Amino acid sequence: MWRKSKPYLLLLPATGTIVLLFFGGLFDGLLKSLGYFPAIGERQLNLDAYTNLLASDSFWDSLELTVRVAAISSLLAGLLGGLLAIALFLLNQYSEDENSRLWHRLFQLPLTIPHLVAGYVIVLLFTQSGVISKLLASVGMIDEMTDFPVLVNDPFGWGIILAYTWKEVPFVLLMVYPVLARIQKSWREVSRVYGAGNWNFIREIALPIMMPSWIIAVFIVFVFTFSAFEIPFLLGVTYPGMLPVYSFQLYTDGSLSDRPEALAVNIILALMTICLGLATYYFSKRWNVMKGWE
Repeated sequence: MWRKSKPYLLLLPATGTIVLLFFGGLFDGLLKSLGYFPAIGERQLNLDAYTNLLASDSFWDSLELTVRVAAISSLLAGLLGGLLAIALFLLNQYSEDENSRLWHRLFQLPLTIPHLVAGYVIVLLFTQSGVISKLLASVGMIDEMTDFPVLVNDPFGWGIILAYTWKEVPFVLLMVYPVLARIQKSWREVSRVYGAGNWNFIREIALPIMMPSWIIAVFIVFVFTFSAFEIPFLLGVTYPGMLPVYSFQLYTDGSLSDRPEALAVNIILALMTICLGLATYYFSKRWNVMKGWE
């Protein structure tokens, strides 16, 4: 009995502290968002913060930007990651394993770069005074560096989209490629006997097999991007900001009376993230990508 429970008891202090701080902070934020804020003399529960948020154009603009950036980033990362997974699969089918491993490690390289560093890389490359604009101006493709389109700190969020697309493509690749790697080479040979080309093999066999894991990977990227802070804070504009940035601005730039609204944004963001996470879990259980393989 002691041997079985010993690992859990050893983890209990650290786990208990994390759980206490996380849920304690979440509960404290919920109370303050509901109006219980003794620091400013408010002790009665109400929904004023949520009512003010839902009536605010700033909140809806931030929500629109958040959904747009998360949707475009996840779709682009999903498309590029899926295409790279298929390319690696075909490379593995027609070449030696060592070559495919080399390409696989190369595509994994962005995973080793922190998101904050990835944001700075986008700044260095895609600003109007960045590396790419200087190169284009030097070869005569644009007259001046200021002719380069504004892709960083723009209202649409292209800089944020570029950063998250680049960072999350390897994640989608790692989610999809192991599923494709389980396809036996004999399947390809059998398909050739029946006259199936590469496109027919991909459409009829590879795509149906990879789609469940691909959809789950895109869901995960969407949920992560939806609630991220550092890259939107670095590459976004002052207004509108994505919901995490909007909450941070309310919390730091406003007075104590603005704190309930800032915390209400966090609670709404947490509820949306939980709902998206539950949806991801539901689809992952419904489309068990390993079912039938073992």
